[in-house]
Amino acid sequence: MPLQLIAFSLRTVTAGLILISFLRFIKRSWYQSATRLPGPAPHPVVGHLFQVPKRQTWKYFESLSQRYGPVIGLDLAGDNLVILNHPDDAEELLNRRSHNYSSRKPLVYAGKYQSHGKRLVLLPYGPELKRHRAAFHQMLQPKVVGSYESMQEEESAKFLYDMLVNPSDADQHSKRYAAATVFRLSYGKRLSDDNEDLRQVLTILDGFIRDCYPGSHLVDIFPLLDSLPDFLAPWRLSARRKHEYEIQLYARLIEEAKTRLSSGDDSDCFASRLLQANESSMLDDESLAYVVGSAFEAGTDTTAGTLMWFLMAVILYPEALRKAQAEIDSLSDVSPSHPPDFGHMSSLPYCIALTKELFRWMPAAPGGFPHLSDVDDMYKGYLIKAKSMVIPNIWAMQHNGDLFTDPLSFNPDRFMRDIDGRDDLTQGHYGFGFGRRICPGRYLGARTVWIGIVRLMWAFNISPGKDAGGRPILPDPDHCTSGITSKPLPFVYILTPRSGEHEKTVHNMCKSSQSRLCR
Repeated sequence: MPLQLIAFSLRTVTAGLILISFLRFIKRSWYQSATRLPGPAPHPVVGHLFQVPKRQTWKYFESLSQRYGPVIGLDLAGDNLVILNHPDDAEELLNRRSHNYSSRKPLVYAGKYQSHGKRLVLLPYGPELKRHRAAFHQMLQPKVVGSYESMQEEESAKFLYDMLVNPSDADQHSKRYAAATVFRLSYGKRLSDDNEDLRQVLTILDGFIRDCYPGSHLVDIFPLLDSLPDFLAPWRLSARRKHEYEIQLYARLIEEAKTRLSSGDDSDCFASRLLQANESSMLDDESLAYVVGSAFEAGTDTTAGTLMWFLMAVILYPEALRKAQAEIDSLSDVSPSHPPDFGHMSSLPYCIALTKELFRWMPAAPGGFPHLSDVDDMYKGYLIKAKSMVIPNIWAMQHNGDLFTDPLSFNPDRFMRDIDGRDDLTQGHYGFGFGRRICPGRYLGARTVWIGIVRLMWAFNISPGKDAGGRPILPDPDHCTSGITSKPLPFVYILTPRSGEHEKTVHNMCKSSQSRLCR
């Protein structure tokens, strides 16, 4: 080897070693200059594991922010949590630095075994997620959502009918209505008359909401437990059974769509589009089943919970209901025999403001869904380590008194100055998340809520239930479920048609929607 080449190689190696040493020095200095994220003192080994409550975790995080500041650091037995309680921090990290904060923590129970690594909401950031989201956007982008209005209006007619004939079961009616539109969009057919498909999806959802939140299963805190044999890991059998239940339903629904497609049925739906395009999308059968099933799941739980929060809101703040009803009644082409529809949206600014305030006041996912950082990052002098779970605390953001005056009050007027006739239901609040993990179904879900509550206010008077002495029983917003999503626990209310003509029109609307369940 020529001496010149040897000398060049030595210089190259030396320069490389110097560069590596310099970078290590910079990184070490970086770590030393970083301040530990503020938060309560951790316990040895388990950190804050036993300090974080299982119920209404978002309020605990909010209380920490009032003591330590908007960015909080917690340790769940080795898992780093970063809680963002102010939207400015979420915008910076989850939006502007989304390249580093768009993944998910791998979950052993809900991800590996229950979902077989196929569920959109749990997918890490990468090619598989991009394929799934591209499939979602095909159905749920804003321009396409507008073409689904007739389906939403038909299903809202069935919703009104259910509330009329059995007003005490609003929770079940809300779930059916929330699921009905997205079910038609997903599979090209209406929910079965016996609601069996809905019952199965709700069984899946109720379990999944509990299973995927941080700390729900020890194996997600201590992944080493996954090395245990099956007889010492009963949780693994439980998760596998849930997967079998899920895939049996979702695969059957896909097969039914495939059969209709091969028989020449040209009904447009999410499943048929994906089946036709699957050569290019490269999704295996199980992934295909979960992509469409995830759309069905996402369109059910949060929308149904928001509708129940609406009933509570107008009971606690009846002036909001009166103002919305007055606005609806003021339209010349709306009457007891002619309900409002999407064509009236731009003429109902207060109803738009009421919907936005509903998303703000009691967000359906108050604790947000954890993002995961890919690499170390410095923010405001704090070190956010790689593989930290970063949680946008939606509750604290939307109840920040500096951003929203008197935040615990339901006050649609706070949004009126921003309404200019545009359909901006998803703006002005943070209920649909941030960055590349923002809810892909937000436009469809927001419009499903809007037409549902506007027609409820057109058709019914809503008031609190009464005790034995005739005194009103006001619901308590603190009485709610906990998990990834939250909705009110059962409360009493009175729902009455605003007139006999309204009642007759509700019957006629349901019949014209071709539902066999309308008597």
